[in-house]
Order: sequence, then structure tokens, then C-alpha cells
Amino acid sequence: MRALPLSAALLSLALLGACRSYDLSYDYDVTATFSRYRTFDYYTSKKGTGGTTTLMDKRVRAAVEKELQAKGFAMETKADPDFLVTYYPIVQNRKVRTNVRVGTGWGYRPFYGSVSTSQVRHYKEGTIVIEIVDFKTNQMIWQGAAAGALSGLNSPEDADEVVPKAVRDILAKFPPK
Repeated sequence: MRALPLSAALLSLALLGACRSYDLSYDYDVTATFSRYRTFDYYTSKKGTGGTTTLMDKRVRAAVEKELQAKGFAMETKADPDFLVTYYPIVQNRKVRTNVRVGTGWGYRPFYGSVSTSQVRHYKEGTIVIEIVDFKTNQMIWQGAAAGALSGLNSPEDADEVVPKAVRDILAKFPPK
């Protein structure tokens, strides 16, 4: 009898743990012929996007390479690739204010009192954006993002676990079918 409630509780925990805590979005050029793309390289711009300047950049780049290669795309660094990849691990500082008001007393004004308190909580909100650009036309053909994927990462181990999963989820819709 106890095995059924215990297994239901474990299943619920497993499903809860599998829930992602970020929002995915993607968009693409419906006129692009995605079937002709076979090779890729990284887009380097004046902004420095797509480089490996931080540890988070390195995590995202490694995950992008792994996922694209798993989909059958080859990295091409010597000749012209079919498409270029750029990515943006964006982390912004945010704050949220909460107000709590507690009232006491009875009757009208002379017997009423209240106390209010306000708290400000600072946190980091992070998003991974991946863009695919046609090499020949230099036009963006696909973009995907995981808003909130880099939020709440408390350690390098957390980042090493979350980043590859978020990149995999983003690139699940590339190329479009």
C-alpha cells in the first residue's frame, strides 16, 4: 500500500526537476533554404560577440558546437562556411521591491494603526541568445533565445549543468522543419 504513494511522490519530484525555469523563443526567415546548410563557423563582429572572452562565453560556445555537430553540421574554419553563428550570454542586474502593510485596531480613524515595511531584493537575470546568419548574404536567418536560463546560477557547477541544456533546447528548433 505504501509503495504507491511513495512512487507517486518520487515521480512528481522527478517531473518537477525536469521542468525548465526559462522561456524559449525562436524566429526564422521562412524564405531561407535550410537544407543547403552543411558547415558553420562563428561570426565575429566589432562588438566581440561569439568570442570566448568569459567563462560563460566558453560554456555557451562549447554547447553550441556540440549541438550543431550532433545535428550533422561541420565546423569550417579554413574555407567559407554555409552559415555563421553568434551568441550572446546576457546577464543583467535586476531588482524587485516588495511592500507589506499590516493594520491593527478597530473603528474609524482614532483607533486605527498600521505598519508597513518594504524590501528590495537584487538578483541577476540571464538570457542566452543564438543567431544564425547566412554567410553569402550576411542576413540573419534564424534566432533563438532562452530567457532566464542564466538566472539563479549559484555556482560554476550549476552553470555547467544548465547552459548545455538551455542551448540544446534553443537549438531543438534549428533547422526549422
